[in-house]
Amino acid sequence: MMVTNKFDNVFLDINEEFKKQNKLLGSNLQHRRRNFLVEFLAPTKGLFLALFYKLGILQKLFYSNICLGWFFDFKKFWVEYLGNRNIDIIDFHFLRNTYRAKFQEVSLDHNDEKNPEKFLASWQGQGNVFYLFQSVYNYSKKAYLDCWLFAKYIKKNSHILEYGCSVAPITQGLIKYFSYKNLQFTIADIPQISFLYARWKLMSSSRVDSIIVEPYKKDNLPKGKKYNTIICLTVFEHLNNPLDAVESFFEHLEKNGVLVFDYIKGQATGLDSQQSMEQRNDVLQFIEKNFNILKGKVNFENSMGLTVAQITNN
Repeated sequence: MMVTNKFDNVFLDINEEFKKQNKLLGSNLQHRRRNFLVEFLAPTKGLFLALFYKLGILQKLFYSNICLGWFFDFKKFWVEYLGNRNIDIIDFHFLRNTYRAKFQEVSLDHNDEKNPEKFLASWQGQGNVFYLFQSVYNYSKKAYLDCWLFAKYIKKNSHILEYGCSVAPITQGLIKYFSYKNLQFTIADIPQISFLYARWKLMSSSRVDSIIVEPYKKDNLPKGKKYNTIICLTVFEHLNNPLDAVESFFEHLEKNGVLVFDYIKGQATGLDSQQSMEQRNDVLQFIEKNFNILKGKVNFENSMGLTVAQITNN
């Protein structure tokens, strides 16, 4: 058994944590709620924050530790939910850098990519706690504003799937700023600590459900289920079956549905998979054949940034 000090040497049995959380999610269904006043004010709040971010004011408030709501949310998860030792904002940054050092030792053995248990183990080790700290820090710094880059392509009353969501930054942003669109969300990822956090953070929202992804299952989405928008950002390079994933997205998109994605062109280092590199051209060819590009462009030679594609013939 691993020895943990509940501070800078935390070991979690991720699979057990998800089992416990599944029970908690089930018991929490009747308590899920909507705050209509918050939803009404959300667009105005978003515009002000976007302006403050563009002017650099938001970043100054963040770096000077004046805006700390994001930290207090994280602290509830880290201390109250997981039962770790109490932390303050200085401890947060200390731990972020401590776990970053541990993360340097994390890599995916390409010989293990076809072994479900070993593939998951590479994402569930202690070093991956850094992903949680870094993701919360980075997206909070931007006030979860990334969704504004493509929000105009999301129609009212849509059902959104955020696949490979980590801490679910897009879902959180859309809930914060676009509640008036009356959106429903499904967040999906493999069982790892960032997804554990996302499910905890969104537990009280009546708009959100979740899917635990099994890496070697060809289609992890419910049979017959359709989505209006599927978001897959900073994900394709990590998948062990990216072609299966994009084919699944195609099958599960509604008519005129939209896929929001990016796809780096890497060398399969760290936690990037060999299959993601080998299948990259096949994935992009499939997208070219079956989607119209609304924003960005398909690029076989270089890494692709934010791209929005609309399905053509399903």
